Amino acid sequence: MSNGVIETDVLILGAGMAGLTCALSLPSELEILLVSKMPMPTGSTYLAQGGLAAAISEDDSFKLHLEDTINAGGGLVNEEAAIDIISAGPRLVRQLSSWGVNLEGSFGKGKSGIEGGHSVRRVLHHKDRTGRLISEVLSECSLERGNITVMEGAFAVNLLTASREMPELVENAVDRCIGAHILQNGTILTVLAGETVIATGGSGKVYRYTSNQDSSTGDGIAMAYRAGLPIINMEFYQFHPTCLFHPDKRNFLITEALRGEGAVLLNLEGERFMENYDPQRMELAPRDIVARAIDSEMKRLGNDHVLLDATHLGREKLTISFPEVTNGVTSVGIIPWEEPIPVVPAAHYTVGGIDAQTDGKTAMNGLRAIGEASCTGFHGANRLGSNSLLEAGVMGLKAADSIPGTLMDPDSFHARDWSFGRAEPLMENVLVDYAWSALRNVMWDYVGIVRSDRRLHRALRIIDVLAGEIEADYWTMLPVIGLLELRNICTVGRIIVKSALRRRESRGLHFSLDCPETKQPPRDTVIKLML
Repeated sequence: MSNGVIETDVLILGAGMAGLTCALSLPSELEILLVSKMPMPTGSTYLAQGGLAAAISEDDSFKLHLEDTINAGGGLVNEEAAIDIISAGPRLVRQLSSWGVNLEGSFGKGKSGIEGGHSVRRVLHHKDRTGRLISEVLSECSLERGNITVMEGAFAVNLLTASREMPELVENAVDRCIGAHILQNGTILTVLAGETVIATGGSGKVYRYTSNQDSSTGDGIAMAYRAGLPIINMEFYQFHPTCLFHPDKRNFLITEALRGEGAVLLNLEGERFMENYDPQRMELAPRDIVARAIDSEMKRLGNDHVLLDATHLGREKLTISFPEVTNGVTSVGIIPWEEPIPVVPAAHYTVGGIDAQTDGKTAMNGLRAIGEASCTGFHGANRLGSNSLLEAGVMGLKAADSIPGTLMDPDSFHARDWSFGRAEPLMENVLVDYAWSALRNVMWDYVGIVRSDRRLHRALRIIDVLAGEIEADYWTMLPVIGLLELRNICTVGRIIVKSALRRRESRGLHFSLDCPETKQPPRDTVIKLML
């Protein structure tokens, strides 16, 4: 049953870099409720190995960083948003340092790294555990703040909107978010907030193979879609070229920084193949090119993986500079200074998302979306490596800058408590398990790195059937996180397919066999639920 009402000034959904940066940057007089689905530290931030791209060295500039971002972005980068985010990089690095996050390459400290698509070294890092350091330090800081209440093991089910709860707050046909329903320990809490921030991350779990944690189920994107917000450019899903291929260790990323230090890709015949796809940049080409090259080699030779050879780096370099990768692969018996690492592309980053400005502002008053759940146009049609932590942190700072002036008093809000009606407990887990497996297989087989109209239409038909069954279960069964995540990931999968069908060209991360050329003027694809 419902467990009453909680009021807070700011409700932040998600405890990755975006949510934590926003929470820690807000004025101390504001009450903040930070909701994390998983125990902290968590999220894709925690798993980020490579680093944070920021133009702070003498041989770098905002202009050069912008050029690299545009070159990677397939002609769809929002230059205004990109300039706004890139120019705030130094501020973010200084702010992180003030919280205790000191990265190699920042303001004279150590050596920065380089990844595919970057023309100079600008990737600030902490060995290959950058995200872990950021997550651990910022999580600890948030737990020490008197004005931040952390709610772990809690799941945001749906947004509460004025159009459904308080029509008098709808201004000039613009809806307002007044909070969310939160599931915790089997009860549904009604949380009313002057401002709600979606920082729930991406949706890698929609694919069978992903570098993301199991919790990356597109919750914020799905909630925003159901509330009527526009979701843009979801056809652009970035597959990281090199995830470990091993049955005992799935979802393990092999950082691009290894290729930055000279690691090369080989097919199973021992041939270095990137010279056939991008002879100038080779392994340091943007991720969309490298992932398609690997996919092409696998299909050409009938193999299920390729090899990443980093043996030239030697044991000492690998152990000291890349401890995360070294420990991970040696744990399954692969000795990286003696043999190549088997790798395969895997779903990695949601380039599209909730249409938002760089301060997180959306089409709904009182609601912001920041980090991977949002889409500012910064990444265009393909994200430049290590721009994600930059965007997440900068958006957190900018959202915190602008929130105080837009807050409404949550004391004036009211909303109906959650009603369970005649819902019954989920008695057969096979209903959920089968739909999970079927959905992820369909997305991997039909909506992957290379697509076709026939595959996409078939995927949509199958997903429509699954969606109908899942929605019926949602309305007749008591809410549990597994079922709610399945509902969200099904919604996201459907949006990805519809977006892919609308783009009648190949651009960036979207490659269609039926439309292999880039012909159209740059434009966004918009998917919106008509309420």
